[in-house]
Amino acid sequence: MMPDNRVRHAERIERVLAHIEAADERALSLDRLASIACLSPFHFHRVFRLMTGETLAETVRRVRLARSLPDLANPDETVTRAAAGAGYGSSQAYARAFRAATGGSASELRAGRSELMARLLRPAQEPSAQSPMAVEIVSTEPLRLLAIRNIGAYSELNATYERLFERVFAHHPMEALAGIYGIWHEDPRFTEATALHFDCAIAVGDLAPPDGIEILALAGGRHARLRHVGSYQTLHDSIDRLYAAVLSRAADEIGDQPLFVHYVDDPESRPETEWRSDIYLPLAPG
Repeated sequence: MMPDNRVRHAERIERVLAHIEAADERALSLDRLASIACLSPFHFHRVFRLMTGETLAETVRRVRLARSLPDLANPDETVTRAAAGAGYGSSQAYARAFRAATGGSASELRAGRSELMARLLRPAQEPSAQSPMAVEIVSTEPLRLLAIRNIGAYSELNATYERLFERVFAHHPMEALAGIYGIWHEDPRFTEATALHFDCAIAVGDLAPPDGIEILALAGGRHARLRHVGSYQTLHDSIDRLYAAVLSRAADEIGDQPLFVHYVDDPESRPETEWRSDIYLPLAPG
């Protein structure tokens, strides 16, 4: 039997799936779906993917295409009619989406390839199994950070951190630096680069922010902490494992604050394989 916490989240995600299947696309905002799941938008998209095996966008596309199955099953209806029933403006757009979701075409489904229908009725892959792992449950103090929000590609983060350092330490001594932090608002593996929001942040005590620098306040409290060692390119795999570990615990609920990362090492001080990053996932008060 699954631990109670995972059962609770499975029930929440089932409510979301039922809403997606029944609702108009205009009712499928991230905030609305996260609310149905009783999760913060900070965490909803990751929990959804871990529980279902597909991203929210993949689920919406699959359900949208599945609405065309009655028309495809009717030999008197055209593929163009099926495309319109699924909400696609052209048969070409429908065909591209259908192939992306199933690996085949609507004509092939009509010709008897029943596995294509099955792919529209359930995720193309099962949720990835994450091996159980021990995480630390720690109590943190509130963090006051100075930050710049980067909107855009992951590759731009180095330049944004450099701009943050230049602006802050043009006014304050470098010795004030107490830590380097980062907060993702989306998962760069599954989000268009132009839609990524990432807070580049540093801890410098109570120093005043220069122009163009924001104060970012992170609440203290209970967190699940995991240390990632190695390239930042694989950091999100460790974030997935941390979420999966917390979901497997019966006693802990994910909190409403965003996940954040403390970059322990200066990348120039040691090889990439030794870079240490502490990932903090907030927990609801016990």
